[in-house]
Amino acid sequence: IRRVFEEQKPFFYSDYAIFSLETKGWRIVEIFQPIKEVIIAYGHKNISALHETTLEITKEKEIGKEADCIIAVNANKACSDLSEEFKIALKSGAKIKVTLEVDNLKDEFFAFGSPALKLTNEKSIVIRKSDYIDDRTLAILSTKSARDIKREIIEKLKNPNQKIIITLEVLKES
Repeated sequence: IRRVFEEQKPFFYSDYAIFSLETKGWRIVEIFQPIKEVIIAYGHKNISALHETTLEITKEKEIGKEADCIIAVNANKACSDLSEEFKIALKSGAKIKVTLEVDNLKDEFFAFGSPALKLTNEKSIVIRKSDYIDDRTLAILSTKSARDIKREIIEKLKNPNQKIIITLEVLKES
């Protein structure tokens, strides 16, 4: 923390963390408390979750059978709705843990942010195994895609009344 102030670099301070603006973008200097986002979404009869490289959560209420990357609909957040702290952490290249909870079932995986993230889409959040980035991309280099999510969870998400809680947590640098 001292270096940031001594070098008089631009910084962003919140109740959650201190970030400094470096040549390559934002860098997490210190995390005081977990930087998290919790998203509530629901299942849909057309969820198949068979896509091999992406996973999507959408605010849309209806999806077609061809939407094989979508795991949940009617979400309460998209990329544009995330907190500034969370967006800055992602743009610093932070590693995140994604936890999916459906009833008593849980699945977890990891992905990374990037300085190139836009985080502006108002309808969707996409997590990718690749490093492709567009306005819907939340994270890249993910350890899982829709196809890799536990099948018990996906089966439950074929019920439109099934609620899913998606927790996104920024991990401290090691």
